[in-house]
Parts: sequence; C-alpha cells; structure tokens
Amino acid sequence: MSTTESVDDLVERYYAVVKLPHDPFAKAFLGRCRSRTIKVDGRFYKYFQSGSGPAVLLVHGLNTNLGSMVTLADDLLAQGYRVVLLDVPPHGETLGTAGDPAEIRSLLRALYAQLSGLHAVVCHSLGGLWALTAWQAGTPARALVSVSAPVTTRFLVEKFAEMNGLDDDRSRELTGEIERRLGPAVWQEYSALEAARTLDVPGLVVHGTADDYVPPDHAHRLHAHWRGSTLELLEGAGHFDIMETPELRETVGAYLRGLDATGP
Repeated sequence: MSTTESVDDLVERYYAVVKLPHDPFAKAFLGRCRSRTIKVDGRFYKYFQSGSGPAVLLVHGLNTNLGSMVTLADDLLAQGYRVVLLDVPPHGETLGTAGDPAEIRSLLRALYAQLSGLHAVVCHSLGGLWALTAWQAGTPARALVSVSAPVTTRFLVEKFAEMNGLDDDRSRELTGEIERRLGPAVWQEYSALEAARTLDVPGLVVHGTADDYVPPDHAHRLHAHWRGSTLELLEGAGHFDIMETPELRETVGAYLRGLDATGP
C-alpha cells in the first residue's frame, strides 16, 4: 500500500467488494426460481424465490454472492420451505463496486417487511452482522440463524488493517473517516452484539471450530448477548467451507423443524 494513499481512497478500498459472477450451479438454481423486484429509497433490487412453504431468507457474506447459499437452499426446498435469495449490493450481479452498510440495512429491512410468511432468516459471515443489525421490533420472522458471523464492525476494521499492513496512525484515520461518514454511533448501530441484546426472537448461532478468519470466540460472544439463542460448534469446519458441509445443513434443518413443531 502506498503511504501517500488518501484517506478517501483508503475508505473506498475498505468498502470495496470483489465482484464474482454466478457460477453454473447458481445459474441452474436461479433458472428454477421466480425473480421479483423491490424498490427501496428510489433504487430497484432483484431477489429470487422458489418453493411454496414457509419462507426462509438466505443472506450471503462479503466477497461472494447468492451462489454460496444455493446448497443450503436446495436442501431447504426439499424439506418443504420457500427459499428467498439475493445478491447483497454490490455483490454478484448487482450494480456498484463498494458496499454501503446503510444501503444494505435499508434493503434487508424492506425485504423483512415485504416477504409474506417469513419464517426465518439464515445468514453467513458478514451477512450475519448485516441481518442482525437490520432487525427491528415487529420484524415478522420467527427466528434468525447466524453462521460464522463477525460480531462487530470494529473487528472488520481491525481485520482490514491487519491484512493491509496499516500502522496505528492509518488505522485511526480509517476509523475516523468511517465515523464521519456514518456517524459516531456507527460502532453501536452496526454491532451484532448490540443488536442481539434487544432481539425478541430466538436464534441459532453456528460456527466452525477451524474458522481462522472469524474466530469461534465471536460465536460465544454472540450467544452470550442473545437471550434465547442456541450455540452449535461444528468440529473441523472453516469459515467458507462450512456452508457446503452436511453438518451445517443438518443443523439448520433440525433447528427450523423444531420451530415448526412449536407452532406459530
């Protein structure tokens, strides 16, 4: 990294997203889905759904796209659920190159409100932080499943600084500019831990014991702050491969079926 990089450029790089196209597996799955459009703050966003049972919204993480949730979506379809997927802006086939947490929060809140029969939200990695901090009183879903989620935005900044070799001065410049753009309360507003304190629904917190990107301690902390949550650690699962493991699908499926058994 150049030492002459401006603070604005540094922040833009922090919010930059790797744009990955849908792979053939994801395209084949979407070919069996119905596409829908939602308008939020004057912008149009596309989402996809398949099935006719209770709706489960699937939210992917950073630097991937909805394809990372397709294996789980297929499994939930086979169990009789209706699955809803989207490319979180600006990932996948959505417009833009930089993620805006305020835009993502507004979109998820609009989806929560629009989806009829929303049963649960299942999210992976940064999708967990996005989904949790978008939650509001009155959100109709009965539960939320968080997989391998980082629990604070400060951790994301620290991880970025570590990966990019930022010294303390540059790290302070980055955090200061984030506060200027999103407000001094950004660390509370975009904290999964703060959100979990006020959640009025039960949840499942899942994490792999071999996650070397987001340490399993994040799962323990989220569980401790979330009254009514259940913690499941999957032995040997990493941060990204966890979504493809049979254990993850079995764990999520069993949890959702347990919700079904308790009734409305």
